[in-house]
Amino acid sequence: MAVRRFFSQACLYTKGRQAAFQWEEFLLLEAGYPFLTLVFYCVLAAYSFRTANLSHWVAGNALLLCVNTCLFRLGSAFQGERRYGRLRSILASPASLLAVVLESGFFPMLLSAVTAAGGFCLGSLLFGVTLRHAPWGLLMAVILTAMMAMTGLGLLLSALSLLGDGMHFLLNVSQYVLMIFTGVQFPVDQLPAAVRWISGLLPLTRSVRAMDLLLAGDRRGWIPLAAGEAALGLADCLLAAGLLRLTARRAMKTGGLELF
Repeated sequence: MAVRRFFSQACLYTKGRQAAFQWEEFLLLEAGYPFLTLVFYCVLAAYSFRTANLSHWVAGNALLLCVNTCLFRLGSAFQGERRYGRLRSILASPASLLAVVLESGFFPMLLSAVTAAGGFCLGSLLFGVTLRHAPWGLLMAVILTAMMAMTGLGLLLSALSLLGDGMHFLLNVSQYVLMIFTGVQFPVDQLPAAVRWISGLLPLTRSVRAMDLLLAGDRRGWIPLAAGEAALGLADCLLAAGLLRLTARRAMKTGGLELF
């Protein structure tokens, strides 16, 4: 019964967000814009690094396509609840706040996985990345692991949205931090040593390296990287759950919907 309710709520969230769009608009928004972003950064990398082998940038930017969905949609989940006047009822009800965010992001997360896989395939065709002997099953496993880790970060940011009113600023800063520190646009070892440790705390860093290893033919080295990525996503989910519980408890005691 609980599983059926979860999927029912997830469908309602998705329909509520997409009902105003026709399918052409939906495709252009969810696939067209992210793919053009991937093309832009790959062309920029080709001229900046003077290379024709763009497999690293195609794979990395394909993973980064999930930022729109996993980061912005999940991260702003409670902003929408506050705007629609449902936040008071959610905090006062026995419903799990973590379940509310997961329901809001379940189908967008699956859509982001499809977008990342499609962007990788189209980018590979456009930029001549050889995929004849690519281990597609392992590549999809890495993509799904990356989506899970990004979902964990989105959940954590959504919990932080109850602590302040600068959520849009935080989400935009988080997007550029991911672009700079995860090795998507340039190798992590080119970062200053003083800030290189930040990469280990972010999702996608290990997934980008795992994709590079798989495309290079290494079918073993990706396993610890994917395991570390999954562990990071789980840790972010647990932190988000703990923070949401503390936030709800504080809101009930003070009678305030936010802690700022």
